Amino acid sequence: MTVSLLGLEIRRSVALVGWLTATMLLYGITMAAFYPSMRENAELMEQVLAIWPKEMLAAFGMSEDLGLTDPGSYFAIYVGEFFPVVAAIGAIFLATRTTAVDVDRGWAEVSLATPLSRTRQMLVAIAVQALGMGVLAAGTVAGFVLMDPLVGGGFDAWRFGLAKIDTWAYGCALAGVATLLGSLTLSRGITGGIIAAILIAMYLVSVVVAIEPSLDWLRYLSSFTWYDTATVIDEGRIEAGGLVVFGGIALASWTASVLVWRRRDLIG
Repeated sequence: MTVSLLGLEIRRSVALVGWLTATMLLYGITMAAFYPSMRENAELMEQVLAIWPKEMLAAFGMSEDLGLTDPGSYFAIYVGEFFPVVAAIGAIFLATRTTAVDVDRGWAEVSLATPLSRTRQMLVAIAVQALGMGVLAAGTVAGFVLMDPLVGGGFDAWRFGLAKIDTWAYGCALAGVATLLGSLTLSRGITGGIIAAILIAMYLVSVVVAIEPSLDWLRYLSSFTWYDTATVIDEGRIEAGGLVVFGGIALASWTASVLVWRRRDLIG
Protein backbone atom coordinates (compact mmCIF):
# COMPACT_ATOMS: atom_id res chain seq x y z
CA MET A 1 0.00 0.00 0.00
CA THR A 2 2.80 2.42 0.90
CA VAL A 3 4.68 1.65 -2.31
CA SER A 4 1.50 2.17 -4.34
CA LEU A 5 0.87 5.53 -2.68
CA LEU A 6 4.48 6.54 -3.29
CA GLY A 7 4.13 5.74 -6.97
CA LEU A 8 0.86 7.70 -7.14
CA GLU A 9 2.36 10.75 -5.42
CA ILE A 10 5.36 10.71 -7.75
CA ARG A 11 3.08 10.59 -10.79
CA ARG A 12 1.04 13.48 -9.40
CA SER A 13 4.20 15.51 -8.95
CA VAL A 14 5.92 14.87 -12.28
CA ALA A 15 4.25 17.71 -14.20
CA LEU A 16 4.80 20.37 -11.54
CA VAL A 17 8.38 19.42 -10.73
CA GLY A 18 9.15 18.90 -14.42
CA TRP A 19 7.97 22.36 -15.47
CA LEU A 20 9.69 24.14 -12.58
CA THR A 21 12.92 22.24 -13.23
CA ALA A 22 12.76 23.03 -16.94
CA THR A 23 12.25 26.69 -16.09
CA MET A 24 15.33 26.81 -13.86
CA LEU A 25 17.38 24.76 -16.33
CA LEU A 26 16.59 27.04 -19.27
CA TYR A 27 17.09 30.13 -17.13
CA GLY A 28 20.46 28.83 -15.98
CA ILE A 29 21.51 28.04 -19.56
CA THR A 30 20.54 31.56 -20.62
CA MET A 31 22.46 33.25 -17.81
CA ALA A 32 25.49 31.01 -18.38
CA ALA A 33 25.50 32.03 -22.05
CA PHE A 34 25.77 35.69 -21.00
CA TYR A 35 28.68 35.05 -18.64
CA PRO A 36 31.52 35.47 -21.20
CA SER A 37 30.13 38.88 -22.18
CA MET A 38 29.95 39.90 -18.53
CA ARG A 39 33.53 38.78 -17.95
CA GLU A 40 34.85 40.58 -21.03
CA ASN A 41 33.18 43.82 -19.97
CA ALA A 42 34.07 43.53 -16.29
CA GLU A 43 35.73 46.94 -16.05
CA LEU A 44 32.79 48.68 -17.69
CA MET A 45 30.35 46.91 -15.38
CA GLU A 46 32.37 47.94 -12.33
CA GLN A 47 32.27 51.55 -13.50
CA VAL A 48 28.51 51.36 -13.90
CA LEU A 49 28.02 49.76 -10.48
CA ALA A 50 30.31 52.36 -8.90
CA ILE A 51 27.78 55.09 -9.60
CA TRP A 52 24.81 53.11 -8.34
CA PRO A 53 23.57 54.00 -4.85
CA LYS A 54 24.45 51.42 -2.20
CA GLU A 55 20.75 51.01 -1.48
CA MET A 56 20.06 49.98 -5.08
CA LEU A 57 22.89 47.44 -5.03
CA ALA A 58 21.51 45.99 -1.80
CA ALA A 59 18.04 45.68 -3.32
CA PHE A 60 19.49 43.49 -6.08
CA GLY A 61 21.55 41.36 -3.70
CA MET A 62 24.86 42.97 -4.68
CA SER A 63 27.67 44.35 -2.58
CA GLU A 64 31.02 46.01 -3.17
CA ASP A 65 32.98 42.86 -2.28
CA LEU A 66 30.95 40.59 -4.59
CA GLY A 67 32.74 40.11 -7.90
CA LEU A 68 30.32 39.79 -10.78
CA THR A 69 32.89 37.95 -12.89
CA ASP A 70 33.44 35.18 -10.33
CA PRO A 71 31.38 32.09 -11.30
CA GLY A 72 29.98 31.70 -7.79
CA SER A 73 29.02 35.33 -7.34
CA TYR A 74 27.52 35.46 -10.81
CA PHE A 75 25.43 32.36 -10.12
CA ALA A 76 24.37 33.64 -6.69
CA ILE A 77 23.16 36.97 -8.05
CA TYR A 78 21.47 35.90 -11.26
CA VAL A 79 20.22 32.42 -10.38
CA GLY A 80 20.47 32.01 -6.61
CA GLU A 81 18.27 35.05 -5.99
CA PHE A 82 15.60 33.57 -8.27
CA PHE A 83 15.62 30.02 -6.89
CA PRO A 84 13.76 30.73 -3.58
CA VAL A 85 10.76 32.04 -5.52
CA VAL A 86 10.54 28.99 -7.79
CA ALA A 87 11.25 26.61 -4.89
CA ALA A 88 8.53 28.27 -2.82
CA ILE A 89 6.02 27.72 -5.62
CA GLY A 90 6.94 24.05 -5.78
CA ALA A 91 6.92 23.70 -2.00
CA ILE A 92 3.50 25.27 -1.62
CA PHE A 93 1.87 23.15 -4.33
CA LEU A 94 3.51 19.88 -3.26
CA ALA A 95 3.08 20.36 0.49
CA THR A 96 -0.54 21.52 0.48
CA ARG A 97 -1.76 18.87 -1.97
CA THR A 98 -1.74 16.07 0.59
CA THR A 99 -3.32 18.27 3.24
CA ALA A 100 -5.46 21.18 2.02
CA VAL A 101 -6.28 20.13 -1.53
CA ASP A 102 -6.92 16.43 -0.90
CA VAL A 103 -9.11 17.24 2.09
CA ASP A 104 -11.06 19.83 0.12
CA ARG A 105 -11.62 17.40 -2.77
CA GLY A 106 -12.48 14.48 -0.51
CA TRP A 107 -9.54 12.41 -1.71
CA ALA A 108 -8.04 12.28 1.79
CA GLU A 109 -11.09 10.38 3.04
CA VAL A 110 -10.68 7.77 0.31
CA SER A 111 -6.97 7.40 1.02
CA LEU A 112 -7.42 7.13 4.78
CA ALA A 113 -10.24 4.60 4.38
CA THR A 114 -7.55 2.09 3.42
CA PRO A 115 -5.25 0.38 5.93
CA LEU A 116 -2.78 3.22 5.29
CA SER A 117 -2.20 5.28 8.43
CA ARG A 118 -1.99 9.06 8.51
CA THR A 119 1.63 8.81 9.57
CA ARG A 120 2.63 6.76 6.55
CA GLN A 121 0.55 8.97 4.29
CA MET A 122 2.40 12.08 5.47
CA LEU A 123 5.80 10.37 5.35
CA VAL A 124 5.19 9.41 1.73
CA ALA A 125 4.24 13.01 0.94
CA ILE A 126 7.42 14.25 2.64
CA ALA A 127 9.56 11.77 0.71
CA VAL A 128 8.11 13.02 -2.58
CA GLN A 129 8.74 16.62 -1.53
CA ALA A 130 12.39 15.85 -0.75
CA LEU A 131 12.75 14.03 -4.07
CA GLY A 132 11.08 16.86 -5.98
CA MET A 133 13.33 19.48 -4.38
CA GLY A 134 16.34 17.36 -5.27
CA VAL A 135 15.33 17.29 -8.93
CA LEU A 136 14.67 21.04 -8.89
CA ALA A 137 18.04 21.74 -7.26
CA ALA A 138 19.81 19.62 -9.87
CA GLY A 139 18.09 21.50 -12.68
CA THR A 140 18.99 24.83 -11.09
CA VAL A 141 22.75 24.24 -11.30
CA ALA A 142 22.80 21.96 -14.36
CA GLY A 143 22.40 24.81 -16.84
CA PHE A 144 25.81 26.24 -16.00
CA VAL A 145 27.54 22.86 -16.12
CA LEU A 146 25.97 21.99 -19.47
CA MET A 147 26.96 25.34 -21.00
CA ASP A 148 30.55 25.31 -19.76
CA PRO A 149 32.01 23.43 -22.76
CA LEU A 150 30.36 25.96 -25.07
CA VAL A 151 31.17 29.21 -23.27
CA GLY A 152 34.37 28.26 -21.44
CA GLY A 153 33.14 29.84 -18.24
CA GLY A 154 35.16 27.70 -15.88
CA PHE A 155 32.04 26.31 -14.24
CA ASP A 156 33.52 23.46 -12.24
CA ALA A 157 31.08 20.53 -12.16
CA TRP A 158 32.21 19.41 -8.70
CA ARG A 159 31.74 22.84 -7.12
CA PHE A 160 28.36 23.31 -8.75
CA GLY A 161 27.47 19.86 -7.45
CA LEU A 162 28.22 21.10 -3.94
CA ALA A 163 26.00 24.11 -4.60
CA LYS A 164 23.25 21.67 -5.53
CA ILE A 165 23.38 20.24 -1.99
CA ASP A 166 22.96 23.70 -0.49
CA THR A 167 20.15 24.44 -2.92
CA TRP A 168 18.39 21.17 -2.13
CA ALA A 169 18.57 21.86 1.62
CA TYR A 170 17.02 25.29 1.10
CA GLY A 171 14.19 23.81 -0.94
CA CYS A 172 13.53 21.18 1.72
CA ALA A 173 13.33 23.88 4.40
CA LEU A 174 10.68 25.71 2.37
CA ALA A 175 8.79 22.47 1.80
CA GLY A 176 8.93 21.58 5.49
CA VAL A 177 7.47 24.91 6.58
CA ALA A 178 4.79 24.72 3.88
CA THR A 179 3.86 21.18 4.99
CA LEU A 180 3.45 22.27 8.59
CA LEU A 181 1.37 25.31 7.63
CA GLY A 182 -0.76 23.18 5.32
CA SER A 183 -1.39 20.68 8.12
CA LEU A 184 -2.38 23.44 10.52
CA THR A 185 -4.55 25.54 8.20
CA LEU A 186 -5.81 23.03 5.59
CA SER A 187 -5.63 25.96 3.19
CA ARG A 188 -3.34 26.36 0.17
CA GLY A 189 -4.15 30.07 -0.02
CA ILE A 190 -3.26 30.83 3.59
CA THR A 191 -0.14 28.68 3.41
CA GLY A 192 1.01 30.38 0.21
CA GLY A 193 0.35 33.81 1.66
CA ILE A 194 2.36 33.11 4.79
CA ILE A 195 5.29 31.61 2.85
CA ALA A 196 5.32 34.62 0.50
CA ALA A 197 5.22 37.02 3.45
CA ILE A 198 8.11 35.21 5.14
CA LEU A 199 10.26 35.34 2.00
CA ILE A 200 9.53 39.03 1.44
CA ALA A 201 10.30 39.83 5.07
CA MET A 202 13.61 37.95 4.93
CA TYR A 203 14.51 39.69 1.68
CA LEU A 204 13.81 43.09 3.22
CA VAL A 205 15.93 42.16 6.23
CA SER A 206 18.87 41.33 3.97
CA VAL A 207 18.48 44.69 2.19
CA VAL A 208 18.25 46.66 5.44
CA VAL A 209 21.33 44.92 6.83
CA ALA A 210 23.30 45.70 3.67
CA ILE A 211 22.35 49.37 3.97
CA GLU A 212 22.78 49.74 7.73
CA PRO A 213 25.81 47.81 9.10
CA SER A 214 24.80 48.50 12.71
CA LEU A 215 21.91 46.06 12.22
CA ASP A 216 24.20 43.28 11.02
CA TRP A 217 22.91 40.91 13.71
CA LEU A 218 19.56 40.82 11.90
CA ARG A 219 21.08 39.07 8.90
CA TYR A 220 20.94 35.73 10.72
CA LEU A 221 17.15 35.96 10.54
CA SER A 222 17.23 35.89 6.74
CA SER A 223 17.48 32.68 4.73
CA PHE A 224 19.43 34.60 2.08
CA THR A 225 22.32 34.83 4.54
CA TRP A 226 22.52 31.07 4.91
CA TYR A 227 22.02 30.32 1.21
CA ASP A 228 25.60 31.17 0.22
CA THR A 229 26.24 29.51 -3.14
CA ALA A 230 28.89 32.11 -4.00
CA THR A 231 31.25 30.77 -1.35
CA VAL A 232 30.47 27.16 -2.23
CA ILE A 233 31.27 27.60 -5.92
CA ASP A 234 34.17 30.07 -5.69
CA GLU A 235 35.95 28.37 -2.78
CA GLY A 236 34.84 24.78 -3.31
CA ARG A 237 33.52 24.22 0.21
CA ILE A 238 30.08 23.97 1.76
CA GLU A 239 29.27 26.28 4.62
CA ALA A 240 28.04 23.98 7.39
CA GLY A 241 25.89 26.73 8.87
CA GLY A 242 23.48 26.74 5.96
CA LEU A 243 23.06 22.98 5.93
CA VAL A 244 22.48 22.93 9.69
CA VAL A 245 19.92 25.74 9.57
CA PHE A 246 18.00 24.51 6.52
CA GLY A 247 18.28 20.85 7.52
CA GLY A 248 17.11 21.63 11.04
CA ILE A 249 14.14 23.64 9.81
CA ALA A 250 13.14 20.91 7.35
CA LEU A 251 13.40 18.05 9.84
CA ALA A 252 11.67 19.97 12.65
CA SER A 253 8.86 21.15 10.39
CA TRP A 254 8.29 17.76 8.80
CA THR A 255 8.32 16.04 12.20
CA ALA A 256 5.80 18.54 13.56
CA SER A 257 3.70 18.04 10.42
CA VAL A 258 3.47 14.29 11.06
CA LEU A 259 2.43 14.88 14.67
CA VAL A 260 -0.17 17.49 13.71
CA TRP A 261 -1.55 15.42 10.83
CA ARG A 262 -2.02 12.37 13.06
CA ARG A 263 -4.48 14.31 15.25
CA ARG A 264 -5.80 16.93 12.85
CA ASP A 265 -9.58 17.28 12.57
CA LEU A 266 -10.10 17.11 8.83
CA ILE A 267 -13.65 18.42 9.05
CA GLY A 268 -12.94 21.78 10.69
